[in-house]
Amino acid sequence: MKLPSVRSKKRRAWSSDEARQFLESARADKDPYYAAYVLVLVLGLRKGEMLGVTWPGIDLDAAELTVDMQIQRVGKELLHRETKTPTSDGTLPLPEICTVALQQRATAQKAAKEEAGEAWQPTDLVFTTRFGTPIEPRNFNRYWDRRCDLAGVRRITIRDARRTCASLLADLDVHPRVAMQILRHAQFSITMEIYTVVSSATTRAALKKLSESLDH
Repeated sequence: MKLPSVRSKKRRAWSSDEARQFLESARADKDPYYAAYVLVLVLGLRKGEMLGVTWPGIDLDAAELTVDMQIQRVGKELLHRETKTPTSDGTLPLPEICTVALQQRATAQKAAKEEAGEAWQPTDLVFTTRFGTPIEPRNFNRYWDRRCDLAGVRRITIRDARRTCASLLADLDVHPRVAMQILRHAQFSITMEIYTVVSSATTRAALKKLSESLDH
């Protein structure tokens, strides 16, 4: 007996308005993880990659960020180690929203270090707890969900936020090959078939253009 194929669940992504509302809420409330949210939505960083970003990997003068490390929980250990594959690595240009957010993060981290005093655990990590230790990925999920609620936007996962980055690039008519480089996908098909969810507004515009070309 042949069983019917199971339909894959449709991936969700925010519109540009929802993404903007989310970031504006975090910035207005001086959310300590505002810069983390920016890196996920603007650069499409994976959660582990974002949590693993280090200050030596950031050049604010050249406006560049190197992605080559990740935070990952393995059993009872929280490890800071290399990304899964060489294709995941890359150096990305930092738009102004990212550089400003990271400058703010540096200031906030310095203040946290002074407040913690001898309890501070020195690392090169950009995103840490108030004592300088790595952030537990599951805890970051909770911070993300709470910010979604405070911003008044529908909850999506951080993975879906990465897809949001891809779909926003598509809406801006960024070439898929460029989007593939930004998101550091190993295969072009991943960018096209899985992550890029073009918005309904773009779909309507495309159908309008098609109808106009046929209506002569």
